[in-house]
Amino acid sequence: MSRSIAFDGIRADVLAIVGAVPSGKVTTFGDIGGYMTVMPRHVAYILGRLTPDEQDRVAWYRVVGASGKLGKKKVDAMGRSQAELLQAESVVVRNGIVTDFERVFVPVVDLDCGVEPGKNYSK
Repeated sequence: MSRSIAFDGIRADVLAIVGAVPSGKVTTFGDIGGYMTVMPRHVAYILGRLTPDEQDRVAWYRVVGASGKLGKKKVDAMGRSQAELLQAESVVVRNGIVTDFERVFVPVVDLDCGVEPGKNYSK
């Protein structure tokens, strides 16, 4: 299935932003979407469809829902859950929520990701 040039651009920028989130920190689907002016669901869609190889290279698990909520049970190619991966980076997770969210949240605008905010992907 061929994808559009716009989708490929959005995907590349989502991956660049996620790649800029430092170990032990998280950001949200909504913050990425707001920064890029795309729907947070698009961000979730892209991260939810990474290949096993991409999962090894991209710290997808550092992206959480609003206020630190983890989504549905997500695991990497090795079977490790999002909570386990975050906890390995000293992020405290209890009952599917990042409990120290205010301390570990990093806004996309503060990341050195190389992605232009509010970029027009339809060009």
